[in-house]
Amino acid sequence: MLKADIDQLNKLAAVLAGVGKDIDDIDVRTGAGQLVDALPGCEVTQACMQAGEFVEGAYLRVAARMRQVSAITTECAQSLDTTDAEFARRMNEIDVTPVGRR
Repeated sequence: MLKADIDQLNKLAAVLAGVGKDIDDIDVRTGAGQLVDALPGCEVTQACMQAGEFVEGAYLRVAARMRQVSAITTECAQSLDTTDAEFARRMNEIDVTPVGRR
């Protein structure tokens, strides 16, 4: 009755969760760590490894935020679904029906 698009909210939540997982799966440090073997004795490799750690940390924070927004969206969809069902039930109790459904 409230016409909230709960299915779309659930789809959005699933997409956000997927994005969070995809970002979380990115492995930056392994590639940066391989520079030590490729360039032995080079001072730049340590800076690259540290940068790799920082970049991967940033990716992990973005992934966590995507999962957080996904969880909030799922919770909102569930709340809207409950609210919509409760509202419809209470309107039916007092014999109120949407226009065009009689």
